[in-house]
Amino acid sequence: MIYIEKILFLGYKNCKLHNFLKTHYDIVQTENKITVEDTKNIDHIISFGYKHIITEDVIKSFNSKIINLHISYLPYNRGYHPNFWSFKDNTPKGVTIHLIDKGIDTGDILLQKEIEFTDEEDTLSKTYNRLIKEIQNLFIENYFNILDGVIKPTPQQGKGTFHYEKDLEKYKNLLIKDWNTKTNKVMAKKRTDLEIIDEVENIRTKNNVNWMDILRLAFKHAPEDARTLMSRVNEYDGRISALLTELANNGK
Repeated sequence: MIYIEKILFLGYKNCKLHNFLKTHYDIVQTENKITVEDTKNIDHIISFGYKHIITEDVIKSFNSKIINLHISYLPYNRGYHPNFWSFKDNTPKGVTIHLIDKGIDTGDILLQKEIEFTDEEDTLSKTYNRLIKEIQNLFIENYFNILDGVIKPTPQQGKGTFHYEKDLEKYKNLLIKDWNTKTNKVMAKKRTDLEIIDEVENIRTKNNVNWMDILRLAFKHAPEDARTLMSRVNEYDGRISALLTELANNGK
């Protein structure tokens, strides 16, 4: 007798991915909150459009191998409404298949793909539909390697961004046509060169205070070592100054 692996599919019912997997596996689908009891005799758990947070006891009982499909280019836009925030915050757009851990969309990455939208994909609804299509195709194209553990998970790099569901409330006024709103209507205003320079100046001013505090500590506790290091800093600053002068005169 041939054994057919069993998948607990959390979230969307009768989506393209769900229908595809039904032809290869024994599928149990639910949108309800699951417990450890629900995972017994299950070989794989896949979460796609699932509205509940999977509890830590469930994750531990399943050896942290629960797979989630998230329509953002992690680590950017974890949490709710990732497509909206990718435009509002002007962060990378894409899709990610990752393992679930005790955090929200913080687990190790299996596969991801950055997405560029066409000129015709100019609303939140159209871009959302493209992301939903892309992430299902990405899973289907790699389903065996994903479920068989061939793909090695990699930790997420960088701090990224995260948003709660409530974070959207103060920007609801931007959704003039609900999710059919044009994406350029929610994008942050592009800053001018001078505005960016002003921010750089502000940050550098604050960081100069940190730099001087470090300098004071160094000369207080290890003055001779500090003098040696400052001599090296001065030497390399001189080299950089010479290179900048060369660069400035390079086109003359």
